[in-house]
Amino acid sequence: MTFSSEKMALNSDAKPRNLVYSKLERLMQLMNDQKTGVPLKDKKNFLYSTVHNSFTGSDLIIWLTDHICEQDSLEALHLATFLCMYGYIYPVDIRTYAVKDDKSVFYRFQSPYYWPSMNLKLTNEKYIIYLLKRSKRNKQKHGLEEYEQNALSKLQIVFSDKMGFVSRQAAEQVRLVKDMKRDDKMIHDLQERAFWRVHRPPPGQVKYLEERPSRCFQPSQMESRKKKNRDLKIKEIGYLKKALTRPRMKFSKSIEIFVQHSEQYMQYDPLLDTRAAQPSNPWISEDEMMWDINGDLVEVPTINRIKKWAVSFEDLLHDEKGLNAFEQFLKKEYSQENINFYKACKELVTCPNARVSLMKAKIEKDFLTAGAAHEVNVDGKTLEMVTAQLKEDKDVTGKTRYIFQPAMDHVYALMKKDSYTRFLRSEQYKQLLEKSQTHYTKKKFFNFGSNRKKTPSPLVRRRGSASSDGAGDNDIGGPSYHSYSTGNLRELDEKPKRSVRTSYVGSDSSIYMGTYDGQSNSPSVRRRTENMDADTKITASNDPRRRSNLEVPRSYQGVNSEGNRKSESVSPCLAISVPRTNIVTPWEGES
Repeated sequence: MTFSSEKMALNSDAKPRNLVYSKLERLMQLMNDQKTGVPLKDKKNFLYSTVHNSFTGSDLIIWLTDHICEQDSLEALHLATFLCMYGYIYPVDIRTYAVKDDKSVFYRFQSPYYWPSMNLKLTNEKYIIYLLKRSKRNKQKHGLEEYEQNALSKLQIVFSDKMGFVSRQAAEQVRLVKDMKRDDKMIHDLQERAFWRVHRPPPGQVKYLEERPSRCFQPSQMESRKKKNRDLKIKEIGYLKKALTRPRMKFSKSIEIFVQHSEQYMQYDPLLDTRAAQPSNPWISEDEMMWDINGDLVEVPTINRIKKWAVSFEDLLHDEKGLNAFEQFLKKEYSQENINFYKACKELVTCPNARVSLMKAKIEKDFLTAGAAHEVNVDGKTLEMVTAQLKEDKDVTGKTRYIFQPAMDHVYALMKKDSYTRFLRSEQYKQLLEKSQTHYTKKKFFNFGSNRKKTPSPLVRRRGSASSDGAGDNDIGGPSYHSYSTGNLRELDEKPKRSVRTSYVGSDSSIYMGTYDGQSNSPSVRRRTENMDADTKITASNDPRRRSNLEVPRSYQGVNSEGNRKSESVSPCLAISVPRTNIVTPWEGES
């Protein structure tokens, strides 16, 4: 690790990277030394004046390797590239803007006026003047590149309202350059072109001098704070004397308190305790239900969430659902103004600056004025302190956000010691524990209709079923069932089907077929019923030709005890007697 002895330049407010620039500039001074610096080429040995006071890439790498990089040529090449990108050196041939370890590529030192530490304010207006100046000169030597032509066309649109002024500035600078000597003119053109190549590089080239964020403080302010007078020294001595008598907590005790705090909250942390991640851990199962049931204003909170309210008063106030429950409890006790005052003071701390004065006046009027509708219970000493601060604040700035802090602390302590303990013992908190979520179900994708359980439909018996279909010994007088089918009327002519009704009279159990009053008008039917035994009846009820399709019953005519047909509809739960006939079907009316 390297510790630097450099300090921030406290007298340079506009140089945020002065520490970096100072190191590079010291290196440039060493390289420009006439005896121990980089060897420069002489003008007499070359045809072009631009090579005067220049050096090759190999000479630069050798010097950096011997003096700075400790015989590491790769590190020397990297440092040379760094100096070139920062604009401290530049190649004579601007088209190849890179450092090469070659004796045929020449470089020059940039003028100190163009060093980045000078913090020249570069604007688009200066850039368009530079581009217009090059476009007005010889196209072969000073022609614009493709990216510079695109930039010029865009800037001409931006400065369309002041192009006359910009053109005159460019023409004046061209006239001044023409008056310079030939050698000075060529060096000036190279320096200016290299400067803009660093600050406005072509697309794809790394820009080392990016726009940096502005400082949030001025270093000169830090310097002025160090100039303390006699009063500040006296205050500092008094503070140090009090610090000597102030009790200090042992490190072991603080660690013990931290461990106890962690153990207390471990059961409510889903990352540490799997039981707290109900119904499942979303980081493992990818089930997001835990986030849904722990929303800010969920209707029924979880039991762990409600139990956490009893850990500390801060946990109750930080939970939006718990804060609403506590506010409802204070409303029943006619002390809701305490929580309203606390919430208003918290809102004052985070409100915009334009609303600070209005909110302070509203809080003073609603909660601290004598006889107000929502006046809070604050002792006289605290009220006098807040009133004095309000008067001072109105005279000075009027933007103090923590002016009600003494009264806020008093109300907070009052709620914590009195209202909070009674809230935990109240029936409202117990009911919340009882109604808390303990069982969780996954969401259904299709949840049509209501959640009410549907009652099962009654079992429909087939026509002619015996008592074994569900009628036991205890089903006395149970209803008889028949089929509602009206299809296949042809079978009724060949062998009519009968509905069986179970009836128990006294201790003698008998099964008979007949009408709804237990008698049959057909002698053949009565005789066949008397001679039918139990096995025959069961076999008849299991006839495969029978059908039990659930269809809407159609009205039919019943038969009374006197043998006359009725035109009114008979209840479908009563048994019917179908006479054997080949003329008409049983439920067709007589013509």
